[in-house]
Amino acid sequence: MDTKNKEEDFVVEAGKKNLITINIVILVIFLLIIGGVYYWVSKTSKGQQVFPAGINYLSPKGEEAKKPVLLYDFAKLSESSDWVTYKGKAYSYSFQHPKALAPLSFPNDKSDAVTFKVNELPPEQSLLLTVEIVSSRDKNLVGKPEEFAKNYWKFFSGLSGLNKIEPITNEKGLKGYKAAYLVKGSKTVTSDNYFFQVEGNDDILLHIGDIFPTEGKAVLNRLVNSLEYLK
Repeated sequence: MDTKNKEEDFVVEAGKKNLITINIVILVIFLLIIGGVYYWVSKTSKGQQVFPAGINYLSPKGEEAKKPVLLYDFAKLSESSDWVTYKGKAYSYSFQHPKALAPLSFPNDKSDAVTFKVNELPPEQSLLLTVEIVSSRDKNLVGKPEEFAKNYWKFFSGLSGLNKIEPITNEKGLKGYKAAYLVKGSKTVTSDNYFFQVEGNDDILLHIGDIFPTEGKAVLNRLVNSLEYLK
């Protein structure tokens, strides 16, 4: 009886060892496949550093800069004749945009904000247009659009100062200022911000933020020039 039990134990133990050996072989084969794929990608990605998850970073100056994922052919959009009008829900502003870009607005939003999904950020973190209520920021800046634009960075803890500002007038005759700001703790500068005055209402400014990648600059310019405010 004891001999039979020992034989059964031996068979079970041998089976366990075989299973472990098979698992090790499978793991080694899997690692070899992954290594081969990584080597192939590194050879075929000329001039790029290849990182896990298939994300390529261009580093012409040594620093890592993420290559943006383009969601649209912005060159075609900028020249397209298929543009439509978007109108504000709470305020009577309007602007033209490519029909291919679906406007995203926010219910019961006092700033009457709108945006498009043109980058990898969540829409609520990448607003195209908001109506700035000046008095809600600083009552002393009501009727002072240039000062508001100069000091806009002070309302955000992540910004450290003004980088540049210049007066602008779009093709619809709206006047305002274009400004960019310094990001705290780095040498980074924000994208351009446009602040347009509304005739007859000193307490609001139409604020457009450049949410587009570099390739979409022509789309932004055309959109900005189409902005108008109806009394």
